[in-house]
Amino acid sequence: MISNPSLLSYTCIAKGTIVLAEFASKENPGIEEVALRCIENTPPHHSIFSHTVHKKTYTFSIDGDSFVYFAILNEAMEKHESFWVLNRLRSTVEDLVRGGETLINPSRLCLQSKMDPVFAEIVGGVDLELDMDLVGSPRSVARESRNPSIDSSKGRRASLMPLLGKQLKALKKKNKRLHSEDDSSSDVATTMKETEEKKKVDLCGNGNGGVLRKELRNGLLTDHHHHRQKAKQMWKKHVWVVLMFDFCICAVLFGIWLWVCQGFQCVNGSRN
Repeated sequence: MISNPSLLSYTCIAKGTIVLAEFASKENPGIEEVALRCIENTPPHHSIFSHTVHKKTYTFSIDGDSFVYFAILNEAMEKHESFWVLNRLRSTVEDLVRGGETLINPSRLCLQSKMDPVFAEIVGGVDLELDMDLVGSPRSVARESRNPSIDSSKGRRASLMPLLGKQLKALKKKNKRLHSEDDSSSDVATTMKETEEKKKVDLCGNGNGGVLRKELRNGLLTDHHHHRQKAKQMWKKHVWVVLMFDFCICAVLFGIWLWVCQGFQCVNGSRN
């Protein structure tokens, strides 16, 4: 599991633009729509891609043309933890495929019931045998039959979050006992970052479906421009060094000529 679950806003498994299973933090309402726009603009020709915008890190792990493992994280999360999340999802899907799971023409959230225990483990599920209320379980099916107005995604979150409620509280208490000062500062920083995030324009929403793609491209162009500027500065510096070296050699040779000719006598003698 990750050390601070509040830093994980969203993670999912997708095939193309179809989300097979997802976890969304209840502290970030509407983040599923943002994630879908990001998945629709998955950067090509990459196996791993990460980009940070507005204090959020968008990380892709791309398995060729098969699956995309995606996560939206707070930039404060350690890189090794973010990659661990995606690798954990990847290994689970590989086990399912080896076990005979067919995903040729998948439907949306078709792996949700199988991946909910994994999401619970990632964000700190301690005992998956207790307080289980996952999608597809008898209690979940009974509740959905009593309230058919709840759609599949809301039903999933409503069932997953009660499962994680007690476990997350226990984990936070444990972390506070072990790292009271670090956790306090981290919680304050996270709250401030979330407040600032709400004040800013939605990264991919409000009809700007290509914003993330532009941000990713601009990030790469900025790095390229920085390297070009640095190379240009190095070239100018080398040119100045060569010019100064040539000037010094010319000055030394001119001094030797003056010493041999004892001033400008050689010039005056040639004129006479």
